[in-house]
Amino acid sequence: MNNSTGNATVARARAIHGARLSDADYKELASKKSVSEVAEYLKKNTRYSAALSSVNTASVHRGYLESLIRRYSFERYLNICDFQKLRSEQFYNYLIVLSEIREILSIVLHINADSGSEYISSMPAYLINKTDINLIELARARSYDDLLRTLRNTRYYSILKKITSDEKGHVDYLNCEITLRTYYYDWLISTVKKSTLGADSEELLNLIRTQVDLINIINGYRMKKYYKLSGAEIEKRLLPVYRKLNAKTKEELFNHEDIEGFLNAFSKTYYGKKLSLDDHGRFETEIEILQGKMARKALAFSGSTALSVYALVFLLDLEVQNIITIIEGIRYKRSSESILNMIVPT
Repeated sequence: MNNSTGNATVARARAIHGARLSDADYKELASKKSVSEVAEYLKKNTRYSAALSSVNTASVHRGYLESLIRRYSFERYLNICDFQKLRSEQFYNYLIVLSEIREILSIVLHINADSGSEYISSMPAYLINKTDINLIELARARSYDDLLRTLRNTRYYSILKKITSDEKGHVDYLNCEITLRTYYYDWLISTVKKSTLGADSEELLNLIRTQVDLINIINGYRMKKYYKLSGAEIEKRLLPVYRKLNAKTKEELFNHEDIEGFLNAFSKTYYGKKLSLDDHGRFETEIEILQGKMARKALAFSGSTALSVYALVFLLDLEVQNIITIIEGIRYKRSSESILNMIVPT
């Protein structure tokens, strides 16, 4: 890709990011009392207006609203990639792969809950023509064996066939998640290394590995706090990719018997020194805020096309999660202050 093409894509990514929801938008949304009010505000005052133009906000269902928002975000990804035909480079198809994995994990959850027939109501129809997985067939799966048959001609079959189901056709969800997400990051990093991204590759790999570090920190924190798992048990459940979170650092963090020991050790790490953890109840939110800050910095200062696209898509996903957080907060009648306390700046 020549410099003019790259510069045009970077500028477009920054322009898309510039239309993000503002602090004032989040404050207004958090003050709403219903899903209808949230939908109405998004329709009249934000970049989601086009996506919601034909929606009757007075009767919109929460699940449908979330689906439209996710679709809008996905279309921004397609827009930025197709602007200069970037998807001829395999790396730029990464969100398709990640979306496929999310859908496989979703149907696994439904199968384990004996609610496979309900998956189709949440299935993202906008993915149907974008993926090699037959999502209609996926929606018909009622057991893990059914799922494997649907995936037989895809990259995921050889990965998942090693995992066995029980006599009811159910399977260990956590094992599936770790296996698929490990595959995804192995594939992503390998694809970047084999790409023609040139000098952009190392900068991009650093951000990817940093984001995995922070995912592992959040997951390790949850396992230590809520399940009291040992360091060895936590290690088996983490993604085997790292930048700063090497074996020595993980041992220092996760071998503590209690969460206070973990938090004290974390405060001395590379990432811990970047945070103010006065309120331990906000630990996960603070980590997510750091993830967003790093993505914003990459988008604002890097001239790399690949890094700009990756950072933009990450921030778009964060915005979607923020909206869903607000909707869930309203659903459970949380105060606007408590909802805003969970919002991650994008």
